[in-house]
Amino acid sequence: MKKIFESFKETQINEFVKVDFHSHKKYNPDADIVQGQLDKDTMITYGIYVNDYAEIKAGTEFMELYTGENYLPGSSKRSNSRLYSADKIPTKYKKYWEELKSTYEKKFK
Repeated sequence: MKKIFESFKETQINEFVKVDFHSHKKYNPDADIVQGQLDKDTMITYGIYVNDYAEIKAGTEFMELYTGENYLPGSSKRSNSRLYSADKIPTKYKKYWEELKSTYEKKFK
């Protein structure tokens, strides 16, 4: 049986299929999010809370992982999503997350 998070073709840094920015002003009122599509089935985000949210303080960073049809039309993977705090990001996604963070700091902050 295949794992939900099948390994994806390793891409070089700066070679996301697509990168989008979602400002807290238009998308999520509590966080800025930079979304990077790694392949046709896998997307991750760099997120940072810009306002306090529940027990989470402004400045807290996170990563979201999305796979599957609900998030990427035409995907062959089962739909799934996960939220990781900055200190719990899986090693295989860490360099991509750091690239999205760098993009945010250079272009959108």
